[in-house]
Amino acid sequence: MEVSKPRPYLVVYSTITVDGRLASKTGFSQLSCPHDLRRLHQLRASSDAIMVGANTIIVDDPSLRLKYVEGRNPDRIVVDGLLRAPLNARVFTLRTANTLVLTTGKASGEKVEALRKMGVEVLIIGNEPPINMYEALSLLYKRGYRKVMAEGGGGLLWTLFKDNVVDELWLTISPYIFGGRDAVSLVEGEGFSSVEDAVKLEPYHVSLCECRKEIHVRYKVLSS
Repeated sequence: MEVSKPRPYLVVYSTITVDGRLASKTGFSQLSCPHDLRRLHQLRASSDAIMVGANTIIVDDPSLRLKYVEGRNPDRIVVDGLLRAPLNARVFTLRTANTLVLTTGKASGEKVEALRKMGVEVLIIGNEPPINMYEALSLLYKRGYRKVMAEGGGGLLWTLFKDNVVDELWLTISPYIFGGRDAVSLVEGEGFSSVEDAVKLEPYHVSLCECRKEIHVRYKVLSS
């Protein structure tokens, strides 16, 4: 029997509309009130690293640094199987924290070398996307990461839930409905066929936000 490899504790944090959207059809995603932003950054401050997908970097160009609480900026982990993120993205050019990229053998060798010359660590995992996130997190554990938070987007979250590596989901529900087929869902990807296959969750915390308009729920992930 194969002994399972240790991996970091992984918490997903997302703020969504009532209809489960991370962003509208035009990409608008500023859903959080100031209290929710503080909750998000408190979790950032308590984590060793923040994980995001390539689309988040391409669309939002976040710095992923702390803004609303004091503390050390966590490391930044970019999951980018084809290395689509631009070299001038702020996670690569701003020296506020270390950045590590998880990619595959399909990535451009020239781009890999360019990132490494910029001081970005690049790990090649597998020959092609999707990246096996269990293997990826096991490698992160070997590098000293014990608690990682993931902030999306929907494609990355699907891979994390599919590979059964999420321990908790922290979800803030904002009082809006976006609708539309082109809006971005909390979890994208192929999807599960039934509740038997689906990821099982158990809520352990439910609260009305201080703004009195949002609901914050925290789930333990039981299984998939």
